[in-house]
Amino acid sequence: MSQINNLEDIVKNGLCIGCGLCQSITGKDTIEISMSSKGRLEPKEVKKISPKIFNKILNTCPGVIVEGLSKELVDSKAKHDLVWGYYLSLCYAWSTDKKIRFESSTGGLLNALSLYLLESKKVKFILHTDGDPEKPMRNLSKFSYNKEDLIGGESRSRYGPSSPLDKFHEALKLNEPFAFVGKPCDVSAIRQLSKIDDRVDKYCKYLLTLVCGGFAEFTKSQDFIESFKVKEDELSIFRYRGFGNPGKMYIKTKDGREHDREYNSFWGEESTWRVPFRCKICPDAIGESSDIAALDTWRGGSPKGEDEGFNAAIVRTKKGLDLFNEAAEFGYIKIGDELKIEDINDFQPHQVNKKIAVYARHQGMKKKDIPTISTNRLRIKELYDLNSKEFNLKEEEGISSRIKKI
Repeated sequence: MSQINNLEDIVKNGLCIGCGLCQSITGKDTIEISMSSKGRLEPKEVKKISPKIFNKILNTCPGVIVEGLSKELVDSKAKHDLVWGYYLSLCYAWSTDKKIRFESSTGGLLNALSLYLLESKKVKFILHTDGDPEKPMRNLSKFSYNKEDLIGGESRSRYGPSSPLDKFHEALKLNEPFAFVGKPCDVSAIRQLSKIDDRVDKYCKYLLTLVCGGFAEFTKSQDFIESFKVKEDELSIFRYRGFGNPGKMYIKTKDGREHDREYNSFWGEESTWRVPFRCKICPDAIGESSDIAALDTWRGGSPKGEDEGFNAAIVRTKKGLDLFNEAAEFGYIKIGDELKIEDINDFQPHQVNKKIAVYARHQGMKKKDIPTISTNRLRIKELYDLNSKEFNLKEEEGISSRIKKI
């Protein structure tokens, strides 16, 4: 298997997710991040990276290493599932704020938890992703210090390319407690960074995530607006969902034109999602190293219509459970019925399928001399061993066609 010797090796082999941590480590004068012709945010070395700094990147990059919850963070009362990992609680939950619940994705759980953290003064700010107000189809990382910061923009699901960690070291330098909300791969990178930078555990107090189906390359959003003969510079609003559950894909132009599309017509067929290669080989799209992971609760994996918005919560750590219960006690969230693993499987069949297939996909990469992601405590080999030989061979061979599209 080929080795990773530089930043370009991570990108050209389809391992980069565009998270921005490498740029945060080196600074923008050393690594630039820009949108590629294929619609992905990709880093480029513009000034020589020292071996010491590159080693730091290798030890944290979620395209290189992804691990599950460390033994120190696994509570003695935690239950365990071979697919879903460790958890202290599985249940329905949603925001009690009707506006947040309606405008957010699903039930607004992550926004509600973030708001509680801010207003209880457990953290000074939330580091999360929002829509760029100057370029609404694009994303930016943001520090939110109050309710208006948090929910005043387009911070609900942002399915396009984003670099949630490009300001992470900037956040650490503020020497203030904060929480991070992002994708599972971003959370994993933060956990890895905490092993070599004591400031992470000192200041980044909570890690909140979503169960992630991958992000859509920018070209998918471009095709959407072009279907209405709208150009990117004409947009004033670009919304993937929300304002209902699931809500509609919605755009508005500066001159007042409005267009939308039903959620299932845009996202219903998985083969049209146009997710990057890294998402297809993701060993942890379910937030195993987070404190709390939120997910959609559609039976069969897709919505059958609009509803009020009900998240499911996978509470993984004692810190996460304390936060979850306190947010409920002080009226920020409503905790609903308990759920079983079978319910989560039903809500997220795509995740189950990917988890049991991913080790075979990695094996297929190795056969093509493509470097793979190093993993630990994610049980993907154990799941592989439970599969039929025919299933594993199909997944190994199937990755070959995807490699050609990197």
